[in-house]
Amino acid sequence: MQMAKEKHIQLIFKSLFLIGYGISIPGLWIMRDNPEVFQLSWIFTTITLVSLLLFHKQFTVKFFVALIVVGILGWAVEAIGTNTGFVFGNYTYGKSLGPKIFATPVSMAVNWMLSVYLVVMILKPRILNRWKLAFTGASIMVLYDILLEPVAIRLNMWSWTGGNPPFQNFVAWFIISFPLILLLNKYSSNAKNPLAFFIFICQIAFFVALNVLIEFLGF
Repeated sequence: MQMAKEKHIQLIFKSLFLIGYGISIPGLWIMRDNPEVFQLSWIFTTITLVSLLLFHKQFTVKFFVALIVVGILGWAVEAIGTNTGFVFGNYTYGKSLGPKIFATPVSMAVNWMLSVYLVVMILKPRILNRWKLAFTGASIMVLYDILLEPVAIRLNMWSWTGGNPPFQNFVAWFIISFPLILLLNKYSSNAKNPLAFFIFICQIAFFVALNVLIEFLGF
């Protein structure tokens, strides 16, 4: 009975996220000339992370602390990057990601936690060697950023000097992601999440669809 109830709840959450991502695509297209709407993106990301954690199995204090550290370190690197141009290249954040500290949106901590968490949860059951898992995960993070960049620029999340992200940005993503994935993986032994793969696929489909709109329909 309990298992059936959990599956029912999972189905409800999956349906809600499917509707949310599905509506967002035409919604952003329709409201493309109203940039204030883009600020909903960081709120939706935060809701996604909180929802995922509700379904996290084997929740421990060490795991929670590791996840917070991932967010803090990710945000700190972003703060250094946007204020110096040293890490990723020269870029500035727009208004879509919400409140900022040191010209860096607080929500970037949430973005790093969500991305690293999804990668670890998806790869953990499939790759036992931690180094291979970190390498594969960091590679996925780079591919994720390649999909994200055109959308982020269009939604006024951030902008690059010169218009496009430099190769340095993608190298930095790999180098930074690698130890963060190792860290979270170390403190999430036996952890699993029935929503992780579904949310990851929803995100990929969402960014692919928006990239198509940007490239071919002038979004």
